Amino acid sequence: MIDPVAESYDQIPYESHPITETHPDRLAAIAGLFGIDAPPPAHARVLELGCAAGGNLIPMAWHQPGGHYLGVELSGAQAAHGSRMIAHLGLPNVEVRHGDIMDVALDGEPFDYIIVHGVFSWVPDFVQTRILEICARRLSPTGVATISYNTQPGWGLRGMVRQMLLHHTRGIEGPAARLAAARELLDFLATPMDHPPPGHDWLLKEVSYLQKARDSYLYHEYLEDSNSPMLFSEFMARARSAGLQYLGDAQLHTLFPSTLGEAVAERFEAMDDLEREEQYLDFLRLRPFRQSLLCRADLSIVREIDLNWLAGQRLYSPLRSDRDDQGHTLWRSPGGTGYHVSLPQAHRMLGALAEAYPRALTLAEALGKARPDGALMGELFNLFVSGAVQITRLDNPDLPRARPVRPRVSALARMQAEMGEGHLATFRHESLGLDPVSTKLVSLLDGHRDLEALVEALLKATETDPALGDAMGLKAAGKKPPRGQVRANVERLLQIFAHHGLLLESAL
Repeated sequence: MIDPVAESYDQIPYESHPITETHPDRLAAIAGLFGIDAPPPAHARVLELGCAAGGNLIPMAWHQPGGHYLGVELSGAQAAHGSRMIAHLGLPNVEVRHGDIMDVALDGEPFDYIIVHGVFSWVPDFVQTRILEICARRLSPTGVATISYNTQPGWGLRGMVRQMLLHHTRGIEGPAARLAAARELLDFLATPMDHPPPGHDWLLKEVSYLQKARDSYLYHEYLEDSNSPMLFSEFMARARSAGLQYLGDAQLHTLFPSTLGEAVAERFEAMDDLEREEQYLDFLRLRPFRQSLLCRADLSIVREIDLNWLAGQRLYSPLRSDRDDQGHTLWRSPGGTGYHVSLPQAHRMLGALAEAYPRALTLAEALGKARPDGALMGELFNLFVSGAVQITRLDNPDLPRARPVRPRVSALARMQAEMGEGHLATFRHESLGLDPVSTKLVSLLDGHRDLEALVEALLKATETDPALGDAMGLKAAGKKPPRGQVRANVERLLQIFAHHGLLLESAL
């Protein structure tokens, strides 16, 4: 018999790209904050359950050849695509295996990190139990598992939309037809009203988001048979019964009530049960989604934060300096989030990290002769918790100090562009989106062309590729864009690629 879930993922594949929060380097950093010496990320054994086409695992394997990576995926089409990419790259340390989670053995060689992203809430109860058993039985002594899932009470709001969509698509057969019917209902729900009822503004906002969402997200989140959000306390009760304990959250800032203000922090001062605290923080945040980190129940966790430990770590950050409305310096992430720091030492540290990115620096390297004091460590801790500064145990990438005359990208990047993956995976496991112009440019970055040759190749490509011409703003058929416009676009893209460590020296 054909598994209907596998068939739906065959027909509507889920996006397969790097999930930054799941990288072993990130997991090891959070473990270290709580006193656990997790296995070295560069030589880790990693298991991902529900790995799609391996878009999360394959970049890890490429950048860290000393590790071993296994992904298990129910969709035969996605597993086959992942296997083709692995074969294309000739990677010996990663496998995307077509199989069922229920068939993963509970006994065998341990894994240092186990990743379960976008799976737990979307499978039946007995599969959830198996996932937790695999994590408990196959984790190495200081290993870390990360499991994402939808949570109540926050997902209850989205659940209303799911119920509407399930009602509208009842009796319709086939993923494509159900998806078309779902979009039909979204258009209906977006109908303007003269006197909308309370809460309707939230519904319109959610509908607007779903109208622009990818087919895979809409279908697998809202139309699959299984989607069972649960309270954090319920998830942890099941995790404990399997032999696991709560380590923390991939979004570190959510562990601290103070991020919701002084009044909230005061209400939580007397609460000495972390799991209870986390549950009530979910109530306040109406949190719809979690990425919980788990470890073996027999592992000792230190909850007292040691800032001296933080001072000894290697740091990296993609922040760039900017100005706020009052003209004060702030530091902005690639996504636009702004961060203020008050100390001159903190500004010096962030400036050094920005200049070095994607390389990492020790605090001593970032500060020069200055010595960190307690105030600086407090600001560094806040930046780390908020995700503005990251800790790494990986070696720095071997990158040119200046942009090469004839730049090239790695075989991984060119493969991702040429196979239509729609993104590039960076060394820091970020997903950099591609449009038609950047996709074509990546395919040209083989180390044989300088800037003018890249511009000429792009100009020539517009003659035979109408989509490329449209992406460059050309309306008239056969019209060439101004050479200066193309050169400026190439310069801009090369700067972005260089910032993310994607440009390599020419192989010539």
